[in-house]
Amino acid sequence: FRCSAMMRFVIKAFLFDNNGVITKGGMGNGLSDRLGANLGIAPEEAWRLIQPEWHAFLCGTIAEQELWAKVEKAYGQVIGPEKRNIWDVWDDAMKPQPQMMQLVQRLRQAFIVGLFTNVIPPTAKAIYEHHGYGGFDFTLLSCEVGLAKPDPQMYRLALRKLAGISHESVVLLDDQERFLVPARELGIQTVLVESAEQATRDVDDLLDRTKHVTNP
Repeated sequence: FRCSAMMRFVIKAFLFDNNGVITKGGMGNGLSDRLGANLGIAPEEAWRLIQPEWHAFLCGTIAEQELWAKVEKAYGQVIGPEKRNIWDVWDDAMKPQPQMMQLVQRLRQAFIVGLFTNVIPPTAKAIYEHHGYGGFDFTLLSCEVGLAKPDPQMYRLALRKLAGISHESVVLLDDQERFLVPARELGIQTVLVESAEQATRDVDDLLDRTKHVTNP
C-alpha cells in the first residue's frame, strides 16, 4: 500500500509536491539532454557541468547568470544565449492536472493545503506567469526559501507554517520515495503518488479510515 498512516491522529493539513504530482511533468529530467544536444556532448557530460551548482540553483542561492558563468568555466568555452534554452517551459506537462486540482479544492473545504516543492528560479517564473501555483493556502518553493527536499529543514519549515498542528496530522503527497523518507522520520503521514487517479483514491481511503477510527 502506498500510504503511511498513524490512525490515532486526526488529519488537519495536506502538503502537495508540484512536479509529477500536481503536474505530469516539469521535473527537469530533460535538462542535461537539452544542454548536451545544444553543446554537442553526451547528456552525462552535460550533467557533470551543471551538477556542482545544481543544489545552490535549486535553493535560489545563486543567480542564473552565475550558474552559467560556472558552467562555462567548467566547459572551457563561452555558451551563448541561444544554447542556454534548456529550462522547462510552460506546456501541457507543466499545467496542473484537473483531477489533482479538484482534489486540492475539495480538501481545502476542510483542511489546510500547501504546495511544497523543489523548483529552480526560471521554472518557477514560468509557472507564476501562468498562475500555475494558484489554489493553495500557501506555497513553499525551494528557490524562494533557500532549502530543498530532502533536507529535513525544508520539512520543518513546512511544519512551522502549520503552527499548532501536530506532525502526525499532516499528510505529504510526493512522487519520489526519497522525498517521503524525511517526512516519515518527522512523523508526517505520506502518500506516494503514481497517478492522479491513484492519489485521489489513496487520499480518500486515508480519510475514510481515519474517520472510522476517530469516530467509532
